[in-house]
Amino acid sequence: MLKESDGRFLFTADDAGVTVTDTGVWTVDHGDHSHYYRAEPSEVGTVDGDTPGHVVSNSSQVAMFFDGDGAVKVFPRQGLGDGELAEDVSFEVGAHHGVAVPFEDHVLTTVPGVDDEELPGEISLYDASGEEVSDELTGDLTCPEIHGVVGLRDHVAFACGDGVLTVDDDLNATVTPYPQDADGRAWSLVAGRDLVAAPFEDGGLGVLDPESGEWRTADTDAPVVSAAVAPDDSTVFAVDEDGTGYVVDAGSGEVTAQRQLVDGGGDTVPSVALTRERGYVSDPAAGTVSELDVRDNLREARSVDVGGHPAAIAVTGDK
Repeated sequence: MLKESDGRFLFTADDAGVTVTDTGVWTVDHGDHSHYYRAEPSEVGTVDGDTPGHVVSNSSQVAMFFDGDGAVKVFPRQGLGDGELAEDVSFEVGAHHGVAVPFEDHVLTTVPGVDDEELPGEISLYDASGEEVSDELTGDLTCPEIHGVVGLRDHVAFACGDGVLTVDDDLNATVTPYPQDADGRAWSLVAGRDLVAAPFEDGGLGVLDPESGEWRTADTDAPVVSAAVAPDDSTVFAVDEDGTGYVVDAGSGEVTAQRQLVDGGGDTVPSVALTRERGYVSDPAAGTVSELDVRDNLREARSVDVGGHPAAIAVTGDK
């Protein structure tokens, strides 16, 4: 499941396609103020495809990648808001576990590796008509074992085996190595407005500023299974595999709050979400979602009994 960039749309996938849901609430950030909107919630429809992989969006487009055949399908946000699933462009790059990102009137996508590599090691660039224009990319494009990608306001970031590859709005690529104290690589990335959070595979997490190439790191007692960055880039909220929650100051890497939130070790791991003022964590064992005050030592404000085994969660309407 993925929440769209303005908090309006949710995307859920099964083996045959991606279902788009309009939650009916969204926020548009104008820098010094925000506008809030409301409409009737609805199911927009389902995009059929072979083994859906990732869905990534920006303020104007949504890109879906299908691992089974390497199909990339890009849709305009305006159309989704009107209840329509009309493609802007679609093309195929070859079957692999990959991802596509709409960016600066282009689409950045991974392409299949060589010698049956399990994960891709290259990215390519396509224009609005679906034609490859990778010669427009400059800089360092070396990115082995790509797994994890996010889109920011002015960058796209890919998690590689040895660092994070970022592409800026001039289509220049830079690879920033993981910090020396990183405990393993990152397999996923989490986006704020201009910062990237990267949980390291054996514990701890890093916060990368793609503009400066600087890392801030924070220690955790166990590997992080879910993380979120505040909409204003001030805070990272994370939970590790043992169920311990952390609040991290994104500017310094300091852990400002830490406490046990849920029982760890279950078959379904907890997930977190973060708004301007509140953090949320799912408890698969208890069937609940807790709302927490991240500015007050993760104090629980309320708990909602949702039943079942809640895993992935998202907050809609807030940016």
